[in-house]
Amino acid sequence: MNLLSQFFAGATALALFSVGLLEIFRHGDRRFFRIFLIKPDDVPAVRMWAMNIGAYNIAFALGITAGLWMVNISGEAAGGSAIVLFCCASQFFLGIWLWITEKRLLISAIGQALGPGLALAFYVFLR
Repeated sequence: MNLLSQFFAGATALALFSVGLLEIFRHGDRRFFRIFLIKPDDVPAVRMWAMNIGAYNIAFALGITAGLWMVNISGEAAGGSAIVLFCCASQFFLGIWLWITEKRLLISAIGQALGPGLALAFYVFLR
């Protein structure tokens, strides 16, 4: 994997980890209601989904991190690249899917798809 692909994959992992923590621990915080599109009365109803999606985001972040470790440290570049590319392709798709399913989350969808999309693009076009 080239350096630009790794940079954007790493940035994606950092973003996913950060957002995952927010979803797990702060989905009920009124300061984030606008981001999560929830109302105060909806917090108990969305808790299960927010907690699980946060865990999924952290799992993808750990997958990207493990893949980058394999590429750069363990000497398993092919396997690590495959893990990173899978995680980035999944997040790119999920960012597009977020926008398809909720048009009001365009900025969030761009944020979710842009980093992994750039990682994929740089991997494909700078080989």
